[in-house]
Amino acid sequence: MRKTPLDIRIVVLVFAVGVVLGSAIGVVVGPTLFARQSGSTSAGTQRSHMAPLTTVTISRSQDVFEPFILKVQPNTTVTWQNNDSVAHVFITTPDQSTFLNVEAFSLQVAAGGRVHFTFKQPGLYHYYDTTVATWNAADARVAAKEGVPHFPLAMDGVIWVQGPISNLPSGATNHIPNGHDEFVSEFIALRPGLVAWHNLDTDPHFLSDVLGWPELGNTSQAGINPADIGINRIDGTATVPGGDTINLLFSTPGLYYYYCTNHARINATLHRAEALTGVSEFPIPMEGFVLVVGS
Repeated sequence: MRKTPLDIRIVVLVFAVGVVLGSAIGVVVGPTLFARQSGSTSAGTQRSHMAPLTTVTISRSQDVFEPFILKVQPNTTVTWQNNDSVAHVFITTPDQSTFLNVEAFSLQVAAGGRVHFTFKQPGLYHYYDTTVATWNAADARVAAKEGVPHFPLAMDGVIWVQGPISNLPSGATNHIPNGHDEFVSEFIALRPGLVAWHNLDTDPHFLSDVLGWPELGNTSQAGINPADIGINRIDGTATVPGGDTINLLFSTPGLYYYYCTNHARINATLHRAEALTGVSEFPIPMEGFVLVVGS
């Protein structure tokens, strides 16, 4: 889609902090991201010796991958355990870039069986089950088939392989097309820096992180939504000529999972964004991911 030069409104917050041996001034563009508080020391110590989670489970008659997001290190062998009574076939989506689906895979697991894949390259891997979900080429999104147990949630998942990724930018842009309840780019990756969202739609949209990540005390999910982005309104063209733009500074490395609170809701059990009935891309949720890779 052709992009038009846009006026960007940037909110600058300046905090001055006195220091004994001098002073330091920090300038933050866009809403400040506050690091999440970890669990109690005793709970953290208790879990510190637990092995990292490397298994994705397919429960019986549920048609979802659990966890939806799995964080692993390079050269980790991930296991998919199928506790369902039917076989499942899943593949990476056609989207591919220097950080997305660098190593494509296609796997089949029999009922009651398990299958393995070793991830060698850092990045994000987005995959889906072809038996109960489809790839919507027009929207470049995974869509659930009607009749699945958790409809409108699709049977898809994200594997985050941590590690350095070369040649990432220090800033990125995304936008909401006119007449659509979706973000043009579902996945963005950058070094710590600014991400701008521009709303070309008529109605307002609201960005917020998906609650439930990480679960309190779950060290396997550390780094997922490591800072709170708050709730951020982006006015549409009906109130702001040309549409509004917001800028968020992502200074803390990690994987940020967000959604539009006006067009999706959180499934509290699975900690996922699901589309509201009547949105333009239903059953596809208005969600996105920002991967911030440190030096």
